[in-house]
Amino acid sequence: MARSNATNFTGPLQFPYATAGTDIFKKEDVQVLAQAVDAHDHSTGKGLALSGASIPNGTITSAMIADGTIATADLADGAVTSAKIADGTITGTDIADGSIGNAELGPDVARANLLTNGGFEIWQRGNGPITIGGQYAADRWGNGFTGTDSLSISRDTSNADTAFGSTSCAVCAFTLGNGAGVSSINQAVKEAQLANRLVTLSIRVRTSTPNAVRAAMHNGTAWTYGTVHSGSGTYETLTVTITGTASIFVGVSFTASCTAYVDNAMLVVGSQPANYVPLHPADDLSRCLRYYEVDSGTSVPIGTAQAYGTGAFQLMVRFRAIKAVVPTVTVSAVSDFGVMNATGGANLTVTGFTATAIQPTGFGANGTVASGLTAGNATNMAGLTGTAKLMVEANP
Repeated sequence: MARSNATNFTGPLQFPYATAGTDIFKKEDVQVLAQAVDAHDHSTGKGLALSGASIPNGTITSAMIADGTIATADLADGAVTSAKIADGTITGTDIADGSIGNAELGPDVARANLLTNGGFEIWQRGNGPITIGGQYAADRWGNGFTGTDSLSISRDTSNADTAFGSTSCAVCAFTLGNGAGVSSINQAVKEAQLANRLVTLSIRVRTSTPNAVRAAMHNGTAWTYGTVHSGSGTYETLTVTITGTASIFVGVSFTASCTAYVDNAMLVVGSQPANYVPLHPADDLSRCLRYYEVDSGTSVPIGTAQAYGTGAFQLMVRFRAIKAVVPTVTVSAVSDFGVMNATGGANLTVTGFTATAIQPTGFGANGTVASGLTAGNATNMAGLTGTAKLMVEANP
């Protein structure tokens, strides 16, 4: 008689089984088998492994899995989604240095604004309206008209984009002629380092006319148009991305007659737009002064002068900010200005004024009065009337 123990059964109870046909069948065989099966489980060393199909779905819980035993190789590619990651559990140390690109940035990630007066807060030339093409309204924000289109641009303090803290905006009253949607309010950005780099504009617009206003950028050759306002009557963020050049124009173009409020523009490097972040007011003004400054009003000193005859003087003026290019210098009218006479009495009305040796840092000028100066005496030039303006313009 030959008997052997079960080879795949090593539990606390064993049962032998016959290995030859002549072996006597004994009732104890059944009893031992029943006892063994009753005590048997499939933990390690106690029988053949269970296949996955033998385990009912949902029966294995996290308590049955030893901590730290699931390796990366056990996870299918793409099996872990953002919904499976608890908010706030990924920290900076979990992210490889330099691994987050511009494409992964959200609009609330602050970035450097390449625009001047992006918030439409500074209007040195006055509050408008500006109705002639090619002129500036808010500092650095010009316009371009096409065909028979017309556009009036003014400063507005009642409809500013307060969601981003703005105190003023540009209200644009546009009438479509035959311009085919090209007319715009825009800003020129002259920056060689932007060539061949992606740049993205975001600009806030409010209008109640559907599909009338769209984000726009010009690369020096052609316009590229971005998102269009829905006409919701509320501020919406319009965006557009292009590959930059050394000279681009950014803003919005008008495709239908409407009244639109334009505010809070950002131009950033990369493919992702950024929410508007205001500059410090001092920095914002400094950027504007790089392109335009004006001295105006009664008794505002323009510069120090010296008489070289009874009716002639020379003037030297230093600009408040170094200009982007050699500027043009103009005065509202020479008779709006005066210089102090020889005895320190009433100012003498200027009869002639010619700016010379103009540089980005300042200029000199020759001026004349009817008489009353003493050669060699120092004097100064100032406004005589409230309309007196000396304007310095440097638009590259």
